[in-house]
Amino acid sequence: MTLPERMRVARYYGPEDVRVEEMPVPVPGPGEVIVRVRACGICGSDVMDWYLAPRAPLVPGHEPAGEVVTVGPGVEKFRPGDRVFVHHHVPCFVCHHCRRGHHTLCPAFHRTRIEPGGFAEYIRVPAVNVEKDLWKIPAGLSYEEATLIEPLACALRAWERVKTFPGDTVAVIGCGVSGLLLIMAGRLYPAGRIFGVDPLESRRKAAAEMGAADAFAPETAGEALRARNEGRGADLVIVAAGNPAALGLAFDLVEPGGTILLYAPTAPEVELPVRPHRLFFQEITVLASYSATPLETGPALGLIAAGRVPAGRLITHRLPLERAAEGLGLVRQAADSLKVVILPGQF
Repeated sequence: MTLPERMRVARYYGPEDVRVEEMPVPVPGPGEVIVRVRACGICGSDVMDWYLAPRAPLVPGHEPAGEVVTVGPGVEKFRPGDRVFVHHHVPCFVCHHCRRGHHTLCPAFHRTRIEPGGFAEYIRVPAVNVEKDLWKIPAGLSYEEATLIEPLACALRAWERVKTFPGDTVAVIGCGVSGLLLIMAGRLYPAGRIFGVDPLESRRKAAAEMGAADAFAPETAGEALRARNEGRGADLVIVAAGNPAALGLAFDLVEPGGTILLYAPTAPEVELPVRPHRLFFQEITVLASYSATPLETGPALGLIAAGRVPAGRLITHRLPLERAAEGLGLVRQAADSLKVVILPGQF
């Protein structure tokens, strides 16, 4: 296939300033591939302005799936026409952090990235990503469904980081896409009942549809959870909402001996008062889980392809690249949308 010289991208300049522009189509170097993006999901991090603004202007999007259109010298595992899911970061697996199991703290993990970003018609996949975390999509899996591989992989990594026992009660605070995937993935682990917590009735309903035993509004969650759980709180509370109120609620819901898992980032300046006295005498554990690696993306692909985690059910909006700003707005509003997918060149 002869590539065009230029392509369209959606470039972020600020919260209310996302422009569809043109830029040169990237050229593959040794070991690299060029992928024509067929679909790219919008992640909650794509609307975290405190995270994006210092790096603006940039092309967001890190959940792309598409078709290999050309390969660089030395590429043998892939060829033009292959349908692939692309992961944007990969660890080295040999540094201090990797050897301790903290692969997402690896310096190489933070250096690696796709060019220019998933909200583009074409992306360049660096050689290390091609080698370690580029996956062929099986015939029965759509490009749109494949955009859920990365967020499901993050959920799997979170569940692997906590210790659960049969019969444990779990509360997931925040039932957007991340929280719903955590609920769906939780059915693969030995925990007992999983409860959702969200201020929106539509998302509480979605949590029940995706496998939650029940879902509560934040203001009644403590009382409602204990009423359903023999007077106890949750043995595991996963915070999938990046706001102080959600963090404070987690400490209200957690049972002595339980664990709080931070799954969504807050802005850097956010602080939370914590009483070490309670952490000590109630043996409460606080953990965090950030992103995912090849150790999770492969299993996530397999689970979605096999239908064991029907993540595609979360897709509510499909928009062309020209409407990327609208898609980001839908995610920012967090109202009627769940997964919003951008489809470059498909309209």
